[in-house]
Amino acid sequence: MTTRIGIDFGTANTVVAGWDHTLDRGEPIPLPGLDLSREGSRGVDQRVVPSRIAFSATDDRRWIGAQVTDEVAAGPGAVVFQSTKSAVTGRAVDIPRRLGGDRTVTAREAATRFLSDVMASAILAVDSGDLEIVATAPVESFDAYRDWLVREVGEDAGGGARLRVVDEATAAAVGYSARLNPGEVFLVFDFGAGTLDTSVVKVLDPSNATAGAAVRTISKAGLDLGGDHIDAMLAEHVAEKAGVPFGDTEEYNRVFRELLRSAERAKVALTAADAAVVESGPYRVEVGRADFEGLLRRKDVLGRVSRALRKTLDGAAAKGFPADEIGKVFLVGGTSLIPAVRDVLALQFPPDALHLDRPLEAVAAGAAGIAGGYELSDHIQHDYAIRHVNRDTGAYEFETLVRAGTEYPTPEPVKMLTIKAIRDGQRNLGIAVYELAHASYREASSDLEIMFDANGGARTVAVTAQRMQQRSRLWLNEDSPTFLEADPPAKAGVDRFRLDFRVDAQKRLTVSAYDIQRNLLVLDQQPVVRLS
Repeated sequence: MTTRIGIDFGTANTVVAGWDHTLDRGEPIPLPGLDLSREGSRGVDQRVVPSRIAFSATDDRRWIGAQVTDEVAAGPGAVVFQSTKSAVTGRAVDIPRRLGGDRTVTAREAATRFLSDVMASAILAVDSGDLEIVATAPVESFDAYRDWLVREVGEDAGGGARLRVVDEATAAAVGYSARLNPGEVFLVFDFGAGTLDTSVVKVLDPSNATAGAAVRTISKAGLDLGGDHIDAMLAEHVAEKAGVPFGDTEEYNRVFRELLRSAERAKVALTAADAAVVESGPYRVEVGRADFEGLLRRKDVLGRVSRALRKTLDGAAAKGFPADEIGKVFLVGGTSLIPAVRDVLALQFPPDALHLDRPLEAVAAGAAGIAGGYELSDHIQHDYAIRHVNRDTGAYEFETLVRAGTEYPTPEPVKMLTIKAIRDGQRNLGIAVYELAHASYREASSDLEIMFDANGGARTVAVTAQRMQQRSRLWLNEDSPTFLEADPPAKAGVDRFRLDFRVDAQKRLTVSAYDIQRNLLVLDQQPVVRLS
């Protein structure tokens, strides 16, 4: 029998789950030595691997997950990496860290090594000759992240397992679908260390489901905001209140890094306690629950969360699913445990609608569920466009091909257009497809990022307008562009190819191309890129 597991690489915690055929749901797989038990809510313990890796400064040793104890992290012989997920897709500045001598490691390399080791440990734990792994990727950077998982992590982990990749919101929805009845509409509120994703989802009647689909997403929205950003805000607040001097940059970064770790522990403690201490050496500040919640309001964290939730609910209502028809709300991710965050949801939904069933395990359990046969019939989350050159100005312009919200597969073309050469004698006409991710789905609203220096110190840096603009457009087929060959060569300004774009059942953008001059079909529903 095929063994099926799901892996959710989170910014703070990583979870490995296996598909339990008897229970018909995903269940965590123990990884002794790497994982630990963390309380989620209402006394429910959850198995997680802390997303941390430490490299020895003197030899080839490394420590993974729970092996990175406070003693290892504080010792001079190890370099610790955490919160490396954002480095995978270039969303954080990735400065190489010195290990000792001439050896350096980037955060992306650390993330690859960490997840490869976790995946290898999971393969050993299940000891199966027929293994299928479903890993999860962020919706807003699906393609780049999927490529990293397949090309770097999957090959590095070995084991001969089949690897599939699904988006995290889909996995979270499937992770909860077994607890619902056909026709029910529910909300997944996924607030982790790096991002917030909110999704309104409907469970399909099995007799009407297609291709094994169990649920369908109605509306989504999100924020580039998570527990790491809250930790940074709290650390900045404490640094200012405790009077940490700015004069010595290296020393400030070292102190701030320790404040970040302490702030994370305090944030977790404040989910249940009335006060917690954030400290680094002589710098020590007690933070009360009221102080912490006041900071979240001043920094507009709660306001952003409320607006993202409202955007999702409005999108669902526009499609005929008003908020009062949403019977259950499932909270996912450690940041969703903050009481002030739950209060935002409590303003919209009755108390008995909110569920905190294993918030740290839901995504991995859903990934295992997808490996076990459940699927999510989703719509396209982002806008996609083709780039062309304005002949008069020479500047790039973009024309939308697929709009967010489009259901797939599309039996009819989603876009029909003609392309022409910009100069006489041009033989190759390219099809450059871009994802307009943040313009259509995710609010690029985080105004700070955490930057680590070469010595392991940390500080916050502002996100520039230029960087936000770069994030808003992602060239999907830069490494494998689709070219149309004009033979004989094309003439400038004369229509040469007619293009029809569709989206197939595998969520791929396809193109059919007709050579107008030769009266010939040169491409017939050729896949260009996979959409998310």
